[in-house]
Amino acid sequence: MVAPITDGERAALRDQLLCERRVMARQLAGLERSFEDLVEACELQPPDDEHDPDATTAYDRAQVTSLTTAARARLEGVERALAAVGEHDFGSCHGCGQSIGVARLQVLPGVRNCVACAAAGRTGPESPGPEG
Repeated sequence: MVAPITDGERAALRDQLLCERRVMARQLAGLERSFEDLVEACELQPPDDEHDPDATTAYDRAQVTSLTTAARARLEGVERALAAVGEHDFGSCHGCGQSIGVARLQVLPGVRNCVACAAAGRTGPESPGPEG
């Protein structure tokens, strides 16, 4: 069983989340600029595959798009955790009500389930999980 979150741990998590939000916002802005630069560069080139035989432009755009999607998802998790950190049930599993644990919340800020419920596919008290 994981111990409930203390007030000190809650405050430390909040500080970590605020820092991570700043870092993620800068990273996301950089990725969006990179994508815009790639689009601008493509507009200057002819629209045929002969000038990009290795498909590096398409690969670069796909990679930046994937990284941007991941950064947005991470930032949404951080924002969700920041909104919830002051709630009395912050850090409690939505599946079973037990403590999620500080270590798990530090790594996955927007997580709503403990390891056991996540593994079983339980997302809330009304959710019986994959086995029925």
